[in-house]
Amino acid sequence: MNKLIQTLLSIHKHKLLEIALFFVALIYYLFFVNKGLVLFDEGYFVHSADRILSGEMPYKDFSLQYGPAYFYTLALFLKLFGSSIIAERFFVLTICLAILGVTFLIINKLRATSYPVILLSLLCVVAYGYPLINIPNIMWANVLTALLTTLIYLHWHSAHNRRKYTYLVIMGILLALSLSLKQNIGVVSLGMFNLFILFSKKRPILQAIQDLVIVNGICILPTLGWIYYFFLRDNIYGLLAVVEFSKKFAQSIPFTIPPLTFITQPLGIFKLLPYYAPIVFAIFLFGYLFRKTKDWQKLAFALMAVTGFAVAIFPQSDLLHVYPFLGSVLVALLLFGYQSRLKFFIISLIFIHILIGFYLTLFTKSYRYEPLYSKMNTPLPLPKTAGILVEKQQAANIIALSDFMKTHTKQNEYILVYPYAPMLYFILERKNPSKDPIYHQRTWHFYDDRIILNDMKQKNVKFIVVAGDYIFDADLSRFIQKQKKVFSSELFLVYQITAYR
Repeated sequence: MNKLIQTLLSIHKHKLLEIALFFVALIYYLFFVNKGLVLFDEGYFVHSADRILSGEMPYKDFSLQYGPAYFYTLALFLKLFGSSIIAERFFVLTICLAILGVTFLIINKLRATSYPVILLSLLCVVAYGYPLINIPNIMWANVLTALLTTLIYLHWHSAHNRRKYTYLVIMGILLALSLSLKQNIGVVSLGMFNLFILFSKKRPILQAIQDLVIVNGICILPTLGWIYYFFLRDNIYGLLAVVEFSKKFAQSIPFTIPPLTFITQPLGIFKLLPYYAPIVFAIFLFGYLFRKTKDWQKLAFALMAVTGFAVAIFPQSDLLHVYPFLGSVLVALLLFGYQSRLKFFIISLIFIHILIGFYLTLFTKSYRYEPLYSKMNTPLPLPKTAGILVEKQQAANIIALSDFMKTHTKQNEYILVYPYAPMLYFILERKNPSKDPIYHQRTWHFYDDRIILNDMKQKNVKFIVVAGDYIFDADLSRFIQKQKKVFSSELFLVYQITAYR
């Protein structure tokens, strides 16, 4: 009896610690919520959600390279809580906190509830938010969906009654959601969990096939539903455009990771660790997979993490795309290493990773969009940006551009933003005449420049806002250079269209 009471008290205490650490993470994340304004990537997601709120349909009225689920969810959040930057930042905060919460639930299910493991798991998750921690990047939703699917798989694996069918249905729904978020991660997740379901649990082969039919059937139905709704009924060209774009995009960026020769550079080891530690861990897991006795539940979590990591960095292998699944990789490594003879080495390696993550987030500018967070101290008092702090120069330039637009155009009139700052449509409250939000490279937009120019002419576009380098070997770039410059600042130019010839 005394042993039972002690066990209950121990469980109670570790859950209290997790709740306390959850609020610590909330306080940490709140520091980033109102910092900076990312005109490119953040603008892509917000602008697309805003077009959905305006009644436009993705793939038909405007281009979209991902599945529709994330953008509709973000649009719903903006509808409920206000169409503003601060609202979408709290949307991201909700997802990031959910990632931590589900991570705690997974380590609880795996009975890894010692205080050091819980504390290190917190640090693994929160350290590697940089530099996406405060913008609505789709990768956070992918990480959360993968973790939720893993958690349900763990419950299914240990279930021996009719409840296991409920878990299979939920897994199918989550895998369908993953496919409707980011296609490559969805496809790989579907394959991985099919293998887990088929091989990780001993049962008659007919029962295994039945389980696979349930999961895949539940996954396929909503997937076919949204594919039919957005493409097959009257927009087959939109489907072909997405496939063609994805093919060109994957081929346009060579996949590379830092060479091992970085080890000879000062602090080079710290540049290599975020890339190579998951690779070495993946090699270990491959060998562990062929052991006669293995912990399938712990293995499934680890394989999900390293597979998500591998898919997330292809083809764009810069540091920006390393981070989303890295926290989960480190937690999985901790679970495997905490009871091993290499415990001290593994914990030291994880601790170094944590320090790298916090250092990059708080003290460096490498591979980041914005100035240091300490430089983001100037309010940007526009309707859509209330509460946001940005760097002083950026604030002055955006306010000046906004004043010009208020003087020369009306709200919801059409302008073109070129080549890659779709956030300006959102914060200036002006409409995009084109189906494309960005034009930086030919492989980054769907439609030919001549189509865009024709759309601009039909919608009587009078002004083009230029943000960044815009001299390219492209029809649209040459067209802009022939127009009249009517506004100039450190960050932006505005051209007035004098003729469409």
